[in-house]
Amino acid sequence: MQQQKCYVLPGFLKSVLLNGDQRIYIFILNQIQDMKEVSLMMNQYLSTINAFHPYTWVICNQQPLPLEINGVKQILSTFCKYHFQFIERNIPLQQVQRIEKLIVISDQIQFTQLANLIPSLWQSCLTNKVHLILRYREIICRLNQIISHNIELTQNQVEFLSRINSRYQEEVPFYGKDISEYPKANTGVPECLEAILQYYERHDDYLRKQGVFRTSGSVQQEQKLIQQFKVRNYSVLEDYDPDVVSTVFKNLLSQLKTPIFPFEMYDILKETQINTSVEKLLEMFQVFFAYMPEVNRKTTKRIAELLYHVANYESENLMGLHNLSIVFAPCFLRPEQTDISDFHGAITVAHHFNLLVQNVEFFVQQLRANPQQVQRLT
Repeated sequence: MQQQKCYVLPGFLKSVLLNGDQRIYIFILNQIQDMKEVSLMMNQYLSTINAFHPYTWVICNQQPLPLEINGVKQILSTFCKYHFQFIERNIPLQQVQRIEKLIVISDQIQFTQLANLIPSLWQSCLTNKVHLILRYREIICRLNQIISHNIELTQNQVEFLSRINSRYQEEVPFYGKDISEYPKANTGVPECLEAILQYYERHDDYLRKQGVFRTSGSVQQEQKLIQQFKVRNYSVLEDYDPDVVSTVFKNLLSQLKTPIFPFEMYDILKETQINTSVEKLLEMFQVFFAYMPEVNRKTTKRIAELLYHVANYESENLMGLHNLSIVFAPCFLRPEQTDISDFHGAITVAHHFNLLVQNVEFFVQQLRANPQQVQRLT
């Protein structure tokens, strides 16, 4: 099984089982020093990195300390509080619906107690998703080894996470590939993305809908649509709700193995001041485009054209370029590893992405005028 390093605040782990393609967030309560900071970090992940993907929560204590009912109540109530403070920052209630499993590891708690702790605002989202694992000392006797920063998961820990995430172990993921691995349409854009873009071109009325691209679709319907995409059956798009199509669209982009704009470009833009002159930013993007593979450039152009078109309906859909950039910038630009500074960096990058969308045709024309430059750099 492949594994990644987990990177954490004290008491909060984010670990990824790559072959399962699902995020698992582990809260070790007795190691949490600042519940507010942990809550804000979790909100950051949901809003900027993995905003449209199912995930699992695990709540436990460092072995051998028992997990009491008040500890679970503390983290659920605190996170719910800060979660809803962030609604205006594009973290809707639907993100809670994307919790695939909420797992509590404790031999001090009864299931009925646990079910009664779910905040009322989340009750409908977490129906049949809450699990209690007893005798956890026997199951994860080495859990105390994974609270350090930047430490790889041990095989025992990977096996444990595999068991709680077994539903996804045998499925070959649709998300998470390099953009070059997807079959291409004659436009040079991946077939799946081209099919979605043409879907929106056929349904201009969907683009006028208030909050277009902000509302998440059903997780179950998303998984069904992905199965059709795996066999390159794109005609079924007409059978799905626009919010489901939108979710697949954003998820596909945000989960690319390497984002359309490579990781280094995020780091450069994050450090570029918002008040940097337009001329300098245009020059930077021109260099970026010259270094990008052709499929990345063509995909960026096609999607930027769609976003610009959607922004023309701002009076109806309330999604001008500013709001669209907040939603889509993380789909194109993201850091290779995330820390707390990336919360503010994401705001700066979204501002610069807005400029890119407004001027994407300029970069493409420049490359057409200087094809030898592209050949030299790519």
